[in-house]
Amino acid sequence: QSPLCADVVFQLQGGHRVFAHRVYLATACSRFYDLFALQGPPETPSEGDGGSRELASWGRGFLSLRWELVADP
Repeated sequence: QSPLCADVVFQLQGGHRVFAHRVYLATACSRFYDLFALQGPPETPSEGDGGSRELASWGRGFLSLRWELVADP
């Protein structure tokens, strides 16, 4: 439910979540590399929309991206 050290969470239909590591995803697939090379989250929570980004134009599998800060275990 909440694995240590995962830095990517895929939110699937039905509420299922898949945890991963972006370094492995980025080296395995150029599309993930492009995704993670996008500008990072805003410096402060009050800036913009909290780091959300629409990705529907990327294809069927990508809907949106949202940056969240989480506590370091």
